[in-house]
Amino acid sequence: MKIISLESLLLICAATVLVGCGDSETTITEIAPTPTAMVDDHDNHEEELGKGRLAIADTEQAIVHIFDLENNTLVESITITNPAESLYASPENRYAVAVQRSFDTVEFIDGGLWQEAHDDHFDQHADAPELTSFTLNDVKPTQYIPRGDKAAIFFDGNKETGANANLVLLSDESISAEQLIAEHHFETYMQGTAEIRGEFVLTTLRESDAESSLPGQVALFEIHEDHLDQEQVFDIKCPDLHGSFQTETYIAFACSDGVLAIEQQGSVFTAQKIANPVDMSEGIRIDSLSGSAENNVMIGHAGSSLFLVDLITQQISPFNWQPEEALTSVTYGFDGHNEHVLILDNEGQLNVFSAENNWQLDQRIAVFDTLAEDAKPSIVASKAHELIYIINGQEVTTVDLHDGEVVGHFDLDFAPGKAAWLGVAVEEEHEH
Repeated sequence: MKIISLESLLLICAATVLVGCGDSETTITEIAPTPTAMVDDHDNHEEELGKGRLAIADTEQAIVHIFDLENNTLVESITITNPAESLYASPENRYAVAVQRSFDTVEFIDGGLWQEAHDDHFDQHADAPELTSFTLNDVKPTQYIPRGDKAAIFFDGNKETGANANLVLLSDESISAEQLIAEHHFETYMQGTAEIRGEFVLTTLRESDAESSLPGQVALFEIHEDHLDQEQVFDIKCPDLHGSFQTETYIAFACSDGVLAIEQQGSVFTAQKIANPVDMSEGIRIDSLSGSAENNVMIGHAGSSLFLVDLITQQISPFNWQPEEALTSVTYGFDGHNEHVLILDNEGQLNVFSAENNWQLDQRIAVFDTLAEDAKPSIVASKAHELIYIINGQEVTTVDLHDGEVVGHFDLDFAPGKAAWLGVAVEEEHEH
């Protein structure tokens, strides 16, 4: 498939949206374009970008509320078909992806913030948010995996009804055009995942007679027009596979007996198994992976325990993140470009660990004086600024990671569920 540059993508998206804007309110601000060489210069480019918008799902109603983060005010409340059980940002952060797993539905909300290249500058648009007419209907949409300018949605299927799993690929451009990039139908149901690598996709396979609904192998597919062609099945098994992540060189999948690490060199992919450490407690397994694309040490999540998975030395070791022994993790997340992992502890402190420094503690930021024992806060990161938003109960707290301090609060008058940051991001390109 042809890879489209950011500038071309913006022009195409702009043309598509201008046709369908109708009477919606639009604000246009001209800003000078960011030179390609400056694309990773956060301090310079952030000054040109707005703070974006925050989409928050209502847990009690089929509504997604959109807030303007410039002044923390409600822009619009969008009614969707069913309550959103998960909410994500589209790959380029224009759309909120409202996953309604129990209702076999995925809907897309245009957050209204986007930019188009125009002569020697960018026109930055601030439109009224609206629900698009693009809807996906398939069985149990569960995993949403954004990678670069594309995202994969994995539909698990259903054992009881005999519905098979399905994998679809999309982008902001394809959402605007109300179509998929490609899809693949599997021959059985499974709780699968997928990792996009340019024109390749590594995804899961499950034997149709397997006892578990979890897959046990990984296959390599190549994108051909609107479908995927299977190119390779890796011999090394990954029993009860659950969770995946990738760096610039490696793609990893969490197995019950360790981590399957697949190295890419051009169009050649080779697999190796990193076994669980012999002293890992019985009944503990890594069931999800996260990290930074630029660091080949991933973070493995195993219940309340965290591990470091070194893909180079092929070792798994405990991540002893606590600066104090009595601390426990209440929730975790990442900054907008996965340069830091953020762990909110039971004392209300945000522990910030740097990927560049091999996940060493950078700083602790006091966020809350106290946290309720049953508190279930969530972390949402801006991709335009070094800001994160912590939703705790019916309050949103803004934290500036650069200055290491709380810089704002605003209250909600509804029970908040999942949330996503929408807006024009500082782009970071990682080619494979």
